[in-house]
Amino acid sequence: MESNEKEKKTEETAQAENIPVEGASDAAQESGADENQKKIDELTAQYNQMREIAARAQADGINYRSWAEREFKRLKAFGSERAVLAMLPVLDNLELALGNAEADPASIREGVRMVKTQFADALKNLGVTELDPTGKPFSPLEHDAMGMVPVTDKAQDGMVCTVVRKGFSMSDKVIRPAMVMVGRYTEPQAEAPQKEEQ
Repeated sequence: MESNEKEKKTEETAQAENIPVEGASDAAQESGADENQKKIDELTAQYNQMREIAARAQADGINYRSWAEREFKRLKAFGSERAVLAMLPVLDNLELALGNAEADPASIREGVRMVKTQFADALKNLGVTELDPTGKPFSPLEHDAMGMVPVTDKAQDGMVCTVVRKGFSMSDKVIRPAMVMVGRYTEPQAEAPQKEEQ
């Protein structure tokens, strides 16, 4: 009887410590193997599902990139088309002016002035603004200095004195800097007294 009690205590201790007991059934080992196989199958299925999702995401990325490139080209072409359409009436009016070149010079001058106004309006509609730097400090970001002009007022030193060619900006970006002459302060020269001729 004592040996039966010792075996029961050994089994209870082994079960509590999760130690396999001699004589445990092969069925318990098989059920553990089945559970492990089920886990492996589940993980394999999850892995395959994730691979499929990743492949779809990659294909979606490639499709999006292609769409974005096509859309960029389309918008670029649309912007060019808009600019051309804004300039065509100017071309029409220049052709009319050339057709009437033998008319009164005053009317030709007025016609050219009107075409210039129409052209300036077309540029304004495209978002182009004219830069007027006269009297402003010289900025290499907005101006190209063509030369220096001597000035006698210190306040005019480094200021734009003359605009040689207008500059233009579009969407807060200078697309053509203005060509300018910049003032440079020079001290006035005292006149030397003239010697009397004898």
